[in-house]
Formats: sequence, structure tokens, C-alpha cells
Amino acid sequence: MFFILDMFILAGIFGFLYGFLLQKADFCFTASFRDWISVRDSRIGKGVLVLIATAMLGFGLMLTLGFASVEQVWSMPIGFSNLIGGILFGIGMTIAGSCASGALYRAGMGYIQFWIVIACMIAGNLLFALVYDPWAADYVMEPLALTEEGFSLFQMNLPFLLIPFLIVALMLFIASRQFGWTGIWQGAKESLQDMKGNPLTKSHWDIRFVAVLLGILATIQFVVMSSISITGPETRIGGVLLSFFFGEDFIYQNTYLNGMFADFPVIGLGPEETLVIFMIIGAFVSALLSKSFRIRKPKASRLPYAIGGGLLMGISSRMAPGCNIANVVAGMGGLSISSLIVIVGMAGGVFIATAYIFKMPLMLFQKMDFDFDESA
Repeated sequence: MFFILDMFILAGIFGFLYGFLLQKADFCFTASFRDWISVRDSRIGKGVLVLIATAMLGFGLMLTLGFASVEQVWSMPIGFSNLIGGILFGIGMTIAGSCASGALYRAGMGYIQFWIVIACMIAGNLLFALVYDPWAADYVMEPLALTEEGFSLFQMNLPFLLIPFLIVALMLFIASRQFGWTGIWQGAKESLQDMKGNPLTKSHWDIRFVAVLLGILATIQFVVMSSISITGPETRIGGVLLSFFFGEDFIYQNTYLNGMFADFPVIGLGPEETLVIFMIIGAFVSALLSKSFRIRKPKASRLPYAIGGGLLMGISSRMAPGCNIANVVAGMGGLSISSLIVIVGMAGGVFIATAYIFKMPLMLFQKMDFDFDESA
């Protein structure tokens, strides 16, 4: 197939908006797990739940109205690789200090550390591809597989909106027991406070409000383009770089990379890769408008964490498969069983890294975020 220019323009718009919104709310999935595990801070976690709820309702509505089909739902084969990949990804993103989407928007803010994380993630993607055939495919991935196809709860013979409504109703019931309906309504009003004045120049937007916008944006992308993903496109970006050094035949002869470019007319960048690149640009513009952009050089002591965490994230994202945003937004929005398993694994991985690798997680990560060499 050949990609038309309109798809690249559309991808650029989606990517820009994702990056802009993620930066405005400092929306990091790693922190959503880590902060709750370490100090029971649920602020970012609430944003993740709102995002999941919005995506589920949005996907269900689009399927109900016939704007999309179940075949478009992102769902991967089910197996123990979902759980193991999720655990390793959770450990990796905790060590690196950021999830896949968080690394992109922070790179746009000027954090050199997260450019290193992104580069190492791509290296990890390629490392997995190079060992996939003949070793990983036959001796790791195949034995771990339970099904050859993915499964989404939308495939059940039920109204598309039924399950999303039931899940969201349960979320609201639990929230009402903790905060009361008055508290929920007050929280909804408070989430709009950052929109007063000129919101574009503000350094922070309420994460709940941003979560709704991200869920709506992901729903629109699901209908007009594809489900959002990051590490898959990053793997193809790495494949394109390899082709410059070793030629296109090297890519075609690699079973995994050949499959990654199966829908491409040539070895090159497509709309999804454009979307990932524009996420960085969107975050950059957002940071400029709020005067929060600054080149931040990491301390040398942080580099092993960026390199090791990035490599582990890249490798495990191919095992799971998918990163945090693909499984949380596209996967849970599409009621994918494999994504649910991956997210459980990620939460477990963050717990392992937070509780056993880093003994003082909150102090460590506060230092990670702000202890930069300002002479850069």
C-alpha cells in the first residue's frame, strides 16, 4: 500500500496534540503507579482512570454508530509473554524514570536524559528483532503463547456500549463511596480551573481534564487513522536507520523487521512514525509557550539508569507487545484481554522496582526529575 499525504498531515496533527497535552499535564504513566505504591498519591492515577473510561466509552460509541469495526480494535495474542513483558517494561520504565510517552514529551522539554532513553528504547527494539529469529520466536515467544489471535470483549455478542457503561458505572460507584457525588462534581469543576485566562501559556493543566481530551483524541484517531502506539513506530524508525547502514535487504531478511514493514511499500517512515516525531514537537511548543523549555543535562550518575531502563523497555515492549500508551489507551479502550494482562504486569514491575530496587523511591525520583547540571 502507498500512504497518501493526507495521512501524514493527519498523523502530524494527532502527534502534535498528544505531545502538547501530555506536557501540559505532566502525564506520566510511570508516576501513576509509582506514586501510589510509594506514598499512596493517586493524583496521576485518577487521570489514567479517567483516560481509560473516556477511551472505552469513545470506542464503544464509535462501534455502536458504525464509524469503526471490531476488526480495527488493537488486540494482540494472549500469553504469558503479555505478563512477563509487562513486568519487565514496568521495571524498565521505573529505572529510566519515564514511560514511553513520558520520554517523548520530556525530550521535547529539553531533557537530554530522555533523548538517551528514547535512543536506548529503539536499540532495545532492534536487539529483540535480531534475536527473534531463530531463538526468541521458537524458544521464548511460541512456548509462552496461549492463543494465536487477540481477543477483545467487544467481540462478544453484546451491545458495544454495555461493558464500557458497566465498567465506568463501577468506577463512579467506587469514587462516590470515597468522595461522595458532591466531591465528584466539585472535582469535575476544579479540573476546568486551568482554562481561565490564557491556558496556552500556563505551565500546568489539570490531569483529569487532559485525560478526557486525550481519550477523545484517541477515539477520533481510532476512527480515522489507527490506534495509537509508540514502540511499534519506534521499532520501524530503528529499522529505517539500520537500512541506511546495512541496506534494505538486511531488513527484509530479518523475520521480525520484515513483518514490521509488511504494510509498507518501501523501508521508510509512515504516518505512525510521523505521529511519534510530532509528539516531541508538540511538547516542545507547549513548553515554549509556558516558558518551561530548557536544555537540561543529566548528571553522569543518571546515565546508567537511562541506558539500562531504556534498553529494557525496548526489549520488553516487543515481548508484551506494546508500551504503556498502546495498552492503556488503545488496548483498554478496545477492551483487549492481552492489554489488561500487560497492564497488570506493568503495575507489578513498577512495584518490584519501587519496593525492592529503590528503597527510598519518592526521594530518588524527585532527585531524578530535578537534579540536572544547569551548566548545559
